[in-house]
Amino acid sequence: MRKRWQFALFLILLPALSAAEELTGTFAAGKAPYLWADGAEIRGAERDIVDAVLRRAGYRVTIQTMPKRRLMAEFAGSNVDFTTGLQPSDLPDYCHTAIYMSYHNVAITLRSRHIVLDDVTQLLRYKVAIRQYLYEDLDIGRPGSNMPVVMPDNFVEFHAQDQQVRFFYAGRSDVIVLDHSIFQWYAKRLGLLTGSNEELDVHDIFPERHGVRAAFRNGKMCALFNRNLAAIVADGTYRSIWKSYGIEGVPDPSP
Repeated sequence: MRKRWQFALFLILLPALSAAEELTGTFAAGKAPYLWADGAEIRGAERDIVDAVLRRAGYRVTIQTMPKRRLMAEFAGSNVDFTTGLQPSDLPDYCHTAIYMSYHNVAITLRSRHIVLDDVTQLLRYKVAIRQYLYEDLDIGRPGSNMPVVMPDNFVEFHAQDQQVRFFYAGRSDVIVLDHSIFQWYAKRLGLLTGSNEELDVHDIFPERHGVRAAFRNGKMCALFNRNLAAIVADGTYRSIWKSYGIEGVPDPSP
């Protein structure tokens, strides 16, 4: 009898328990293989990493996608529990996690154009297609950089990287600036990249990888996220996620 009563109580409490374990997070989409919409399904390494971390902590995740400028602008007034892909200076009123993922941003040009880019200032000579918010994220206009503080007019922003890649290959920009893996993913799947990179020049003018963090409304969640991020790195889950998307050599996340 007692076991039946306990089981009945568990069934009554189950909906409340399940609701308490669900978190809603916002992500910037259109950046395969990190995160993109495949029909009604959200896929990508970033989604899988954050999901693995929070599932290990005992939570289920519901994902909403939107451009980064919008997710930052709307976070404070929303019911969303966390948002992703941030720098420490983004949403400073909320706790930030450790870096869970990093990008390798490069400048790419067509070899036939014979464009030389030895440093960032030379981008001022050309029309540049760049991912939305990347000018700020890379702090390109920082003091001493000899670059404008505000992104100059010769830069065109894109929140969807497939559109950015199409724009570049249509000859509407001289240079494209984005993560190398994202560029290759879209160029191959759009049929724009042939069997080799011989027709492209890759200019590694951003030597430091661009790490991103999550921000949580509940200040206690960041420490919990960090502990479980360390756990999925230690047990091999982290590298397995990257390998599932054909990406090797990704460094472990850092504080």
